[in-house]
Amino acid sequence: MNRKVRHESKLKAMVEINMTPLMDLTFTLLIVFIITMPILDFTTDVTPPKMTTENKIPEEDAGAIQITLDRDGNCGINGLPVPFSEIENQLKSLQGMGRTHVRIRADGARPYDEIISLIRPAKHCGLSVQLETQGE
Repeated sequence: MNRKVRHESKLKAMVEINMTPLMDLTFTLLIVFIITMPILDFTTDVTPPKMTTENKIPEEDAGAIQITLDRDGNCGINGLPVPFSEIENQLKSLQGMGRTHVRIRADGARPYDEIISLIRPAKHCGLSVQLETQGE
């Protein structure tokens, strides 16, 4: 009993390719591109408008108290330097003279909590507050 051992290769060549995953991928990509292409056409311009107004805003209003905060952190009321601790007392005295609202102009480099510390005393005195900005 002579047995001839024949080693057949377990690996057989694939005769056909399964097309189902390829078709799924193709349809998925097609659907994604169909949905995203119209969105690419609709863009929104978000550039800010130019400040080219002819009418200048008056620097001083008769009823307004002007509070300034410069780049170094120095505070002033109507052009006179005032420490942060004295702001509420100054605002109360100016309110007694008939002033009704406060305009705050602060340097953009200052932290916002310093601007809030200017708003609080004005609100405690019952004054309305406006924040001013400058165009670049």
